[in-house]
Amino acid sequence: MIDIRNIDNAKLAKYIQFTCTSPAATRVDLVKHAELCAQYGFNAAMVPMCWVPEVKNILQGTGVKVATFFGFGTGYESLPGKLALMRECLALGADEVDYGPNMSWFMSGMYDEFRDEAIQLNKTAGGIPVKPMLELGMLKTEKDKVRIAQLIDEAGLPWIKNSSGGGSFGIPAIAEDIGILYRTVSSNCKVKASGKVNTFEKMASLFDAGAVMVGTSSGIDILNRHQGNTENY
Repeated sequence: MIDIRNIDNAKLAKYIQFTCTSPAATRVDLVKHAELCAQYGFNAAMVPMCWVPEVKNILQGTGVKVATFFGFGTGYESLPGKLALMRECLALGADEVDYGPNMSWFMSGMYDEFRDEAIQLNKTAGGIPVKPMLELGMLKTEKDKVRIAQLIDEAGLPWIKNSSGGGSFGIPAIAEDIGILYRTVSSNCKVKASGKVNTFEKMASLFDAGAVMVGTSSGIDILNRHQGNTENY
């Protein structure tokens, strides 16, 4: 586990993927977001797929990665559709991709299909980090949370997330859920926390539970030890 309480902001920023995912975000917003990511040296700028090339161009040479996502909050796309989206993310120049897994398959007991989706997406990604945005808010028992984490780990994915942080089931990240993921997956699978990570203290508690990355729109607030907007991602 990583204790972030005694590191400087330059190091702390490397554990934050700073997000700008609002459907209402304009080009001006995305350009400003990229500039802030460069200024603060965040691990990555998490942006919608259509803005990847422009943000990538702005961040060239800064060391800040460009991450994107699909299936946000639903994960209902067909597997061929998701594979096409993954290929498009790569073509646009994304350095990392988060995706919404088909929670309906998992909740239907279709574990082989759920695992195969993860395997195929990871294979198509060709080595870039792939992070499934589990929606643990849909699951009622710890047993189910352990089982879904086991399936992702069996698929060989390098990352696992507790939630998309959006949609009807995008619940806030809590230490209990992060701890379940951390204890379940192998050392080859890292835990990213998402969903209302809007204070430094909250981020520290999630790292105490086993997270090694957060996705948040409150990245600057965390660095400044301020309270982020509780209404935002």
